[in-house]
Amino acid sequence: MLRDEMTALLAELVACHSPSGEEREIEVVIEREFRKSGAEVWQDDATNLVAHIPGKGPKIVIAAHKDEIGMVVTRVRDDGRLEVENCGGSFAWKYGEGPVEVIADNGSLVSGILSVGSIHTNTGPLKELQTSRALTWDLLTIFTGISKTELEERGVHVGSRAIIARERKVLKIMGDYIAAFALDDRMGLVSLIFGLKEIVKLKLNADLFFIATHGEEIGMNGAMRAAQLIQPDIFIALDTSPIVRETPLQLNGQPVIWYREATYNDKFECDKLLHLGKEIGTGAQPCVFPRAGSDAGRIKQAGLAGKTVCIGFARDNSHGFEIAHADSLVNVTKLLVAYLKSLA
Repeated sequence: MLRDEMTALLAELVACHSPSGEEREIEVVIEREFRKSGAEVWQDDATNLVAHIPGKGPKIVIAAHKDEIGMVVTRVRDDGRLEVENCGGSFAWKYGEGPVEVIADNGSLVSGILSVGSIHTNTGPLKELQTSRALTWDLLTIFTGISKTELEERGVHVGSRAIIARERKVLKIMGDYIAAFALDDRMGLVSLIFGLKEIVKLKLNADLFFIATHGEEIGMNGAMRAAQLIQPDIFIALDTSPIVRETPLQLNGQPVIWYREATYNDKFECDKLLHLGKEIGTGAQPCVFPRAGSDAGRIKQAGLAGKTVCIGFARDNSHGFEIAHADSLVNVTKLLVAYLKSLA
C-alpha cells in the first residue's frame, strides 16, 4: 500500500459532496473503486454500497460511512436567503462565513454565502457575538442572490441539503500531516477500499461484506439496516477518532482502538487489535471516549452483531477543518487486513 495513492483517493473523496441524505456524488467514486476489486457490488434499499467476498466462515461486516455533516434548509425567505440548521453534528462556529453550495433535487449546485451580517452595531445579537454569545444556526443565513421563485424552479426548498463549497474542500498536505473538511469519514472509506482490494487477493475463509454506509451522522441508519439484512457475527467500523482532553490520544500514525464509545465494544477483540498492532509494527492507541459514536457502537447497542470493534484514525479539529497523520491511512488498513486474517 502506497501512502501517495491513498492520499490521492482521499483528496478525490474529500472534494465530493455527501451531506446525510444527499450522498449520490460520492457513491459514484466508491462504486467505481469497489468494482475495481472484482468483488460483487450492489446498493441495498438503505442506499448502502456493498462489496461482497463470499466465504463459508464467519459473517464479517467492515463499514465506513459515506455521509458527512452539513446543513438542511428550514425556510426559504422571500428575498432568496435560506435559513438552515445542522444536519448531523455541524456547528455554525466551525464553519463561519464563506462559500457554501446548496444541492438541488437534480443534484446540481446553487452557490451561496453563509452569512452572519455586519458587526458595526451597538445592539442586538451581532453585538453580543463580539463579547458574550456563541455563534448559533439561528444567527446565520445562506445568501443566494436569486429569488425564492427561481430557487423553487431549480429544486431548492425546505429539506434541501447545503454543504461547504467545493473550493474550500481541498486536502491540504503539510509534510506528514493532512487536513481538510470531512476527513470524517473519508479516511475510513480509503481504508475500506484499499483493504477490500488487499483482502480479495488472500481468499480468506470468511463471508466478508465491505460496506459504505448511509446516514451515520444522523443516527447510523444505514449500518442498522445492513446489520438487519446480513446478521453479521462481527461488525467492524472504520472511523476517525477525535483527540479530546479526556483521552491520551496522540496525533500520529498509530491506529486508534475504541474500547468505549456510546457503548463498550468487545474487550477481547480490542485487546487482539492492540496486540496485533505491536506484532505488525504499526502500533495502536487504546481509547475510552467520553462522547463519541460509530456504526459499530450503534450495532452493539441494538444487539445486531455478536461482536463489534472500531478502528480509527487520530484527528484534531473534529467536525471542522480536521487534521490527521497521513501514515494512519496505511497503518489502519494494515491492521484491518491483519485482523481479518486472524478471524478467517
